[in-house]
Amino acid sequence: MNRLVLLGIVLAVIIIVAAVAYYVYNYYTSGNLNIYVQDPPVTSTLKIYLTISSIMIHKANSTSNSTAWITISNRTMTVLLTYNMTFLASAKLPPGEYNEIFIQVSSVEASIGTVNVSVILPSSVFKIHIVGGVFLSGGSSESLLITIPHTISANGTIMISPSVTAKVIT
Repeated sequence: MNRLVLLGIVLAVIIIVAAVAYYVYNYYTSGNLNIYVQDPPVTSTLKIYLTISSIMIHKANSTSNSTAWITISNRTMTVLLTYNMTFLASAKLPPGEYNEIFIQVSSVEASIGTVNVSVILPSSVFKIHIVGGVFLSGGSSESLLITIPHTISANGTIMISPSVTAKVIT
């Protein structure tokens, strides 16, 4: 057999073994977290659009504040809040317990039918407590559902509470 062909086969085997080792290492040293959002509708004609600019998660019991908050996404996305679960983001995270999510909102727009409605979101952030926390281990996968409550005032203004909770779903 030609030495060049043999060298090519050896290199291909090394690349395949390295790729498999990398996949197995990442699978067993991190957990996967999927984040969804849902909005219980007040009326079927109400549409609320959130433009999200950042999503971070807090790792409980971290030894320093610089490692406690992990950025999940800095991608700007606009989400229509509906009764159906809407996917926000997914991330591979180190094993451990996570207890809070921080979502930065750059804008909120709403309409009822064809009428634009004023929306108030104090501080432009959601500080989300994860009820019971979420635990990730190597190779695990969990999903969180954030339910965003809001109220409509008598003058038609929508108030969205910045204090929201999330729960693990199966």
